[in-house]
Amino acid sequence: MPLDPFRILGAALLATLAMTSLLIGVVIGLYGRPSRRTNAIIMAFGTGALIQALALELAFEGAERLIEEAHLSGIVSWCWVAAGFVVGGVSYSLGNRWLDDYGAALRHPALTKLYLLRQKRERSADLLGRLARVDLLCSLPPEEMEEVLLCVQPVHVAAGETIFRQGDTGDALYLIDQGEVAVLVNGSASNTSTAPDAVPLARLAAGQSFGETALLTGEPRTATITAITDVALLKIDKEHFDELLDESPRLRHAVETLNSQRLLHNVATLRERPDAAAWQKLALANVQRLSRKEQEALLAKQAATGSPLALFLGATLDGIPASVVIGANFETLDAFRFTFLVAIFLSSVPEAIGSTLGMRQAGFGTRRIFTLWSLLVLAATLAGGLSSAFLAEASPVVLTVIGAIAGGGILAMVSSVMMPEAYEDGGPAVGLATIAGFLIAFLFAFV
Repeated sequence: MPLDPFRILGAALLATLAMTSLLIGVVIGLYGRPSRRTNAIIMAFGTGALIQALALELAFEGAERLIEEAHLSGIVSWCWVAAGFVVGGVSYSLGNRWLDDYGAALRHPALTKLYLLRQKRERSADLLGRLARVDLLCSLPPEEMEEVLLCVQPVHVAAGETIFRQGDTGDALYLIDQGEVAVLVNGSASNTSTAPDAVPLARLAAGQSFGETALLTGEPRTATITAITDVALLKIDKEHFDELLDESPRLRHAVETLNSQRLLHNVATLRERPDAAAWQKLALANVQRLSRKEQEALLAKQAATGSPLALFLGATLDGIPASVVIGANFETLDAFRFTFLVAIFLSSVPEAIGSTLGMRQAGFGTRRIFTLWSLLVLAATLAGGLSSAFLAEASPVVLTVIGAIAGGGILAMVSSVMMPEAYEDGGPAVGLATIAGFLIAFLFAFV
């Protein structure tokens, strides 16, 4: 059967109409600056409309098509629809995860936070593995380690260098990650480690710490510390150390215990060491938040290094499935049901607003943001027209499965992006907004 240009053009125009709301959302996000709560309520409304459209327009009507036109049983029809939704959801999740690593997560605030937190956890895993070897910190419950992570600074000292001298002001606690240091005490008033009467007091190795005495007492350093080998240290400044002691009675007790042991001229472990790997795993599980400073730094880094192509492909992953559904189901304007199109239109506005705000926060310029979303509208137009051209004579099974795959991708996007973002910014009120969106979309099924 020859291609029907009017049908293809109609499908392309409807797909364009559905996605034009993205540009409306971009304009509102750039110049209207709605409150986060307002945008969350609108997003929840669109989410409800999408859920209704997915349930009735795609899932139920797809199964009904198989029963009536392909003469399949209800269970078999359900299996086809279910398989399509599962494939679509898994494909979206895997594709989204892969594109996130190249910077596509910046298109959604919810994805951005999850991606940046995952990056922080990956970086924290290495640092926690090193901290797990330090006796002093192993005395802490793993759930208190997130605050410690924010305070630790890696320091490298070459063999033979002096880290601090006896008599210096105490400014930091040091944790030994690799290497060995010598503890020297001067027998005279001289404060140099090269004094003839400098007495070697102890050798400290990986897993031990030093410098806490001066921080606890406020007195000058009681010994000189010199690197025997190249040393990798983890440094906690006095200001952060004092804050940690105030917030963690367990740490204060551990430091005071260690200090009293050293007064007895014996550097010993505080208690039986817990399993380092298990401690690291528990501590990492408690890395659950990003400070504002961390988030801004990571956003700037991702904006500078992220791929524009990844951003575009990520946005395409969100929008193209809906265009495919519109194109595949369009025959004539009189026969077309606009429920799904309206749901896509309503949900795309707050999605674009939130994405625009997030991209501006990450440092994207106005032109770059408009270009991205304009290209997405163009891609949606092509997807709508092509799906109409190639699926015009498709069998009921093919139409249903393709619609279900697209629906699975849309549902995965709604549940992983729109719903968490709406609740985070809007609170319990988003529940009523979601119901309202569902009912309004349901109303369109009767008009």
